[in-house]
Amino acid sequence: MHSFTASTRSLSDAQSRSATMRFLRFALLGAALGLTAGCSEPSDDPTSPNIPPLAYVRYINAVPDTLNTTVRFIDQTAYSPMTFVNVPFRGLGQGNYQPTQAGARKFRVFTADATNFTTAGNTQILVDTTVTFEQGKYYTLLHMGYARAGSSPKQRLVVITDALPTPGANVALRTINAALGMGAVDVYKLATATTPISGSPLFPALASEAVSAYQAFTPGAFAAQVATAGSTTAVAAALAPAGTAGSSTADPIGGATVAGSVITALAFPATPANSAGTRFTTPGVVYFIDKHPPRTTPNP
Repeated sequence: MHSFTASTRSLSDAQSRSATMRFLRFALLGAALGLTAGCSEPSDDPTSPNIPPLAYVRYINAVPDTLNTTVRFIDQTAYSPMTFVNVPFRGLGQGNYQPTQAGARKFRVFTADATNFTTAGNTQILVDTTVTFEQGKYYTLLHMGYARAGSSPKQRLVVITDALPTPGANVALRTINAALGMGAVDVYKLATATTPISGSPLFPALASEAVSAYQAFTPGAFAAQVATAGSTTAVAAALAPAGTAGSSTADPIGGATVAGSVITALAFPATPANSAGTRFTTPGVVYFIDKHPPRTTPNP
């Protein structure tokens, strides 16, 4: 009996130890599975950012009688231009076309704070508006007119939809007439800024605030000369930037001599005598590269 009891106790102890070992094995297995599951949550796989539909927007300051300007999108910060800051008269917001979330977008244009131009809360609001941008389209926000009270035409924002061509082996050029007070102008494409005007204008009788269509021509140096319609005396002229051809190590920079370039020649007015901003005593022509030629370096 005692021997049996002892044998029974010995069997129970063995069973207990076996059960304990099985429990420990299952516990360790469960813990290992838990750790594996926990470790598998973060992934090194690439993720796709949630990029909304985008338009592409740039800003040009053609207001001749006030301080530099700053553009602030006030509806959201994500996918909004942040570099149109302290833009001078005849200047382009830094970065040219900036990706901007498409849709109805609210923004303001301020006079730039001369002390701290990164802020815009304590400066004069020139424009407070909402503009609807369509996905995939390019826009120029041309700020023109006079800011001083009583001056005409009053400053406002002109929204231009830029249908950028692909000129291939040619160069494409258009003109915008923002030269306040000059009325319609003839724009000539000539060899230099001082070449006597002759022949027919490339863009005849371009009305005030009008935007011409693009004209394509063979690459080569040229100057745009602007005359009042019907006149052969230039009131503004400038040689176009030449640009730089591309190579296997550097992409091309758009200009008159580089095929595939798309350019705008913008006619600006002079600044009035009471202007608070940068002074220009005569009208002028400034070029903006709308589209650079195709890249020549390998894709990253």
